[in-house]
Amino acid sequence: MNSGTGAPAEEDNAKNSIGIRLLEMPVNRADDPRAQVYIVDHLAPGAVIKRHVLVTNSSPAPQHIEVFPGAAGIDDDAFNALAGRATSELTSWISLDRTAVDLPPGGSEKVLVTIAVDPIASTGERYGVIWAETSAPSNTPDNVLMVTRVGVRIYLDVGPGGEPPPSFDVGSLTPSRDGDRRPAVVASVHNTGGRALDMVGELSLSDGPGGVSAGPFPVSTAVTLLPGRTAGVRTVLDQHLPDGPWKARLTLRSGFIEKVVTATITFPASANTVGGPVRPENWFERHPLLSAGLGMLVGAALVGTFFARRWLVSRRRTRDEESPQGSLIEV
Repeated sequence: MNSGTGAPAEEDNAKNSIGIRLLEMPVNRADDPRAQVYIVDHLAPGAVIKRHVLVTNSSPAPQHIEVFPGAAGIDDDAFNALAGRATSELTSWISLDRTAVDLPPGGSEKVLVTIAVDPIASTGERYGVIWAETSAPSNTPDNVLMVTRVGVRIYLDVGPGGEPPPSFDVGSLTPSRDGDRRPAVVASVHNTGGRALDMVGELSLSDGPGGVSAGPFPVSTAVTLLPGRTAGVRTVLDQHLPDGPWKARLTLRSGFIEKVVTATITFPASANTVGGPVRPENWFERHPLLSAGLGMLVGAALVGTFFARRWLVSRRRTRDEESPQGSLIEV
């Protein structure tokens, strides 16, 4: 069975012969690239939204395509659509104006998706998929049924008031080389906001040996982070890159949230080796509260040292005055 979620890329259409994509997005999310390909929204209990998806047939034969909602979750820092026609609380809120379309070669058809949130729904984010699926017997002796499935993800947050703001932080960059000596950089990313994040981005290298530059290299791993989670976002680079040192510039984004961090890194010389994590150079600038806290601790230590010395000097003078021989008091 072939399956995928998201806007159907050209390679998906060529491989699967069918596609599905989102046709509209909320006006207030015009700057959110994720909302252009996924159903991403925040709704109050009892609210209703409507979205159109376009189902397409790029195969040279007519296709009977079934359309239906499916359950999904985020596990092991990845968006996972459940197998088969699994249902969930979110799928019970979804209705379609048609459950199947018959398309000629090159044909397409709109399907209206309505999501009506239960008036007593609890606060929290739900995940799902709007699937387009076609099936046919294979040309094998066992006559196995071949299923092709593509889908549009749903990220629906439910709760009163405004939407929980999305945010994330990059804690460190760790250089390494794999068994083939291909260099890689793993960024430690922490979701500090209230919505799940899909991490994308690119890494560029500059000021390398001889002043050379390299990249940008796209992020290699698909990572979806739940609020409060920390995961490694990996970027694999060109195998022939020298060890360094390099000035690394990593740009990561999820939707309209973007962070840029820089660090000086050096790749290990040996295969199957991981270097030490490197704190981004502008890390303290991005953590003013922590910087202020450290400053206060340092300041308190200096003040404490000052008064301790004043006390010792005062104590020494007192003892000198009380001693008839003016003996030396060791401290």
